Order: sequence, then C-alpha cells, then structure tokens
Amino acid sequence: MTEIKVFKLISGEELIGKVEVTGMGYTIEAPATILMQQTKDGVGLALMPYMPYTEGKVILFSQCIATEGTPSTKMVNEYNRLFGSGIEIAPASALVGL
Repeated sequence: MTEIKVFKLISGEELIGKVEVTGMGYTIEAPATILMQQTKDGVGLALMPYMPYTEGKVILFSQCIATEGTPSTKMVNEYNRLFGSGIEIAPASALVGL
C-alpha cells in the first residue's frame, strides 16, 4: 500500500513522499525535501524535489532514518498540489451536512 510519510534522516534532512515498505526500508516515489524558511509572517515551509537528477523511485534505507511520521492534511495537500495528482483531501468537517 502506498501512503505519504514524513521522515527525519540521521543527517538532519526532512523528506516527504509516497512510500512503500521494502525489506531494506522504503521506496519513495516523488520524494521532496522539507525546508524551513523565514517569511514576512514568521517561519514557513517549502518543498523542493529531493535528488531531482534521478529517475524513478528512490530507496531510503532503514538505518538512515532517525524518525518517521504521518504528515498533517495540510502538508499532504501541499505535497499533492506540487508533486502528486493535485487532488486535495477535504477535512471531515467540510463534509458535514452533504
């Protein structure tokens, strides 16, 4: 099953991407680096392609991962807008009364 996950690597980099679990770790489709940046309103996040010079999926070995997690819906929506299908996930509250 493919799902979107966030990883913090032991190098300090943070990644987001569509992942599949493998015997060695994960295979990531369309990986992106998560960068924190200063904006006029405070601190914001930016996404940029991770290893954009490669073709196909990237293998992320388990021993390189410090931690992993499930991204917020807003983060998934932004990732999908930039790197995925462009489909956004509506929060359950938006569906009340339909």
